[in-house]
Amino acid sequence: MEEWGIANKVTCMVTDGAPNMVACVRELKLRHHICIAHTLNLMVKKALDQQPVLAGIRAKARKLVVFFRSSTTANEKLAQVQICLGMANLKLLQEVETRWNSPYLMLQRLVEQREPVGAAVAGLHHDIPFLTAEEFHTVGGCLSLLSPFHDATVQLSAEQNVSASKVVPLVKMLEQTLQEEMTKPAAAAALEMGDQLIRHLREKLYTLQSMSIMSLATLLDPRFKVSGFFSLTKATEAVKRLTAECTTTIRTNQSREEIPQASPLMMSQEQTVASFGHQRHEGTEDSKCHSRGHRRGAALPLGAKHEQAGKPSEVLGEATIFVSKFIYTCACIFGHASLFGTL
Repeated sequence: MEEWGIANKVTCMVTDGAPNMVACVRELKLRHHICIAHTLNLMVKKALDQQPVLAGIRAKARKLVVFFRSSTTANEKLAQVQICLGMANLKLLQEVETRWNSPYLMLQRLVEQREPVGAAVAGLHHDIPFLTAEEFHTVGGCLSLLSPFHDATVQLSAEQNVSASKVVPLVKMLEQTLQEEMTKPAAAAALEMGDQLIRHLREKLYTLQSMSIMSLATLLDPRFKVSGFFSLTKATEAVKRLTAECTTTIRTNQSREEIPQASPLMMSQEQTVASFGHQRHEGTEDSKCHSRGHRRGAALPLGAKHEQAGKPSEVLGEATIFVSKFIYTCACIFGHASLFGTL
């Protein structure tokens, strides 16, 4: 960080939850935050792996995708069927272990291309197993639950838009969408996966609305404000936290602005002191050459030599002002005494 010149510019580091990453941030002594998009995909992966029925369907889908992607004959047959049906020439997508949303994208593409893929398999006279109607029904219910997670991941992965203020509202949206989907008739495996997703969501991400960086970002975003929180209590706490931080900032700025500067009155006083000294000097010189009635120092008003006074000294801090006032008072007394003594 020092080599790149960013040591004083990094305020927070976002990583996954790997132990080596956590240890790295701890050594750097920076604020650490776990990637929300990565957390969402871990939750989805865990919910999918806990469903044996879905695990079997995914295994069949992966074999089907591998067959069409590795066989030139099968790929050409699929393209011919798609043209005959007036559909776009789209290839099947493979699930990748380390790629976010890949199970959802694989099943979604397979459901979209269900008719041409089934016709191509039947025309190839191959023993590759195809999904049954009941399995497609189960996949459809699961896709309805996974779709909002895919959309949330895309939103949180944006590089040109601010995403921190979207975290809490997106979590709220996910829970509401899951609860709505759970009220619809669906396969047992899909309903069970929905329950697990809601439970994981509450266990992993409900604490985000209590975090200062997330709650304040949501509160300050004009699109969300208080309505972005799932709990009115948490929203009230965020408002109090924001008010306290604003109060502290205002007081700090006020204390900095209270450092006194050279005021016009103080500058006038210093110029008057300089004028007294200048007049006294001229009065002494004139007394040597002129009579007492024509002495210029006594005849001129106190501010006559105002423009000839020296520039006011810089005032630095309260101690300097105190010293300046003390010198001014002494100079006034001394100037009056000298002036009257000369007269």
